[in-house]
Amino acid sequence: MRTLSADEVRWLRVRAQGLAGEASPIVASPTVAEAVRGAAAIQAQASGPARLQVWSRTQTRTRTPTRGLRAADVDAAVAAAAVVRTWLMRGTIHMVAADDLRPFLAVLGPVNLRADRRRRDQLGLTEKLCERAMEALPKILGAGRALTRAEIVAELAGHGVVIDPKSQQPPHLLGFAAHSGLICRGPDAARDEPTYVLLDDWSAHVPATPDRETALARLATRYFAAYGPATTADLVAWSGLPVADANAAVALIRDILEEVDHDGHRLLLPRGTEPMPPEHPYRLLARFDPYLLGHRSRELILDPAFAKRVNAGGGMIAQTMLADGRVVGTWKAGLLAPFEPTPTPTPAAASQAWQRELAAAAAF
Repeated sequence: MRTLSADEVRWLRVRAQGLAGEASPIVASPTVAEAVRGAAAIQAQASGPARLQVWSRTQTRTRTPTRGLRAADVDAAVAAAAVVRTWLMRGTIHMVAADDLRPFLAVLGPVNLRADRRRRDQLGLTEKLCERAMEALPKILGAGRALTRAEIVAELAGHGVVIDPKSQQPPHLLGFAAHSGLICRGPDAARDEPTYVLLDDWSAHVPATPDRETALARLATRYFAAYGPATTADLVAWSGLPVADANAAVALIRDILEEVDHDGHRLLLPRGTEPMPPEHPYRLLARFDPYLLGHRSRELILDPAFAKRVNAGGGMIAQTMLADGRVVGTWKAGLLAPFEPTPTPTPAAASQAWQRELAAAAAF
C-alpha cells in the first residue's frame, strides 16, 4: 500500500477537480459539460457562483492563452440541456452533466424524499396535496413551458392546489416534484430568477434511468474520480447517501479503486493515479466551490483557525484563494484578502499569479 503525504493528497484532489490550471492531454478545450462531469457535480443554488465554478475548471494557464469559456457559454449549455440543474446531493441544487442526471436522481431522489418528509408534514404538504400537485404540474408545464416559482404557485391554485407563496411550502413542494423526477430547473429568467420545467421534456435526449446497481456505481465512480483520495465516509458526507448505500456503491467499483495510506487513514482513489504538484498552484475559487464541499473534514485544505473566514455560518461558503491545494484567503471582485502574508521564496510570482487570476475572472 502506498503512503501519501498531506501535500500529495492535496495535489491529487486539485488535479481530480480540474483545478491544476493545465490543458488536458486529451481535452485541450473542455466544454461546460466536461468540466461539470469532471467535478462530479457543481453547486448551483445560485447561478453566478455556478458559472464561476465552471470557469475555475476550464481556464488553462499556458504561455499562449486562448479565449476560454465565458459566462454566456455556461448559460448556453444550460439552455441546451447539456448540463441540468436539480436537487441532488444532500438535497441541494446541483448542476450535472446530462448523462449523469438520471443515474444520480435514481439513487438520491428517494433518499431526499425520505429526508424531507418530516419538514413537508410540518408545512402541511400532505401526501394528498403533493399527489394533486404531481397531477397538475404536467398540465401547467406542458408544451415546453418554463415558469418561475411564483407563476407555478399561481397556476397550481387554479388546479385546486393552494399553498402560501410567502411560506416555505413552494420550495419544498417543488423539491418534492424534483426528487420524484417530474421537474428540474430550466433556463434562468431575468436577473437569474429560476424557472422550472418538466424533466422529461427538458432532457428528452438523456438515456433512460438505469437499474439501481448501475446508478450507484455511476455515482461512486464520478465521486472518487473527482474527489479521491477519499473515504466512504467522505462519499456519505458529499452525497447524503445512507452509510449502507455508500458501502454498496464502493463495493460495486472496488476493482477500479486503489487503497492508500495517509496519516493512518485508508483512502481510495482511481488506480494508476500519481501525485504531481500543479504547475499553476495559485487559483481563485467561487462561492460554494465543490473543492471545499467534497469531504467530511476541511482540515487538510483549510487551517481551522481561518475556517470562519470561509464559512461564517448559514451554509455560505466564501470565494477563496487556493495555493498548492490549501485555502489561503478569500477574495471579492478586484480585491484579495489573504489570511497571512504570501510566504517566501516567491512572493512576486504569487502576487502576479493572483492578479492574473483576478483579471481572468473579470473577463469571464
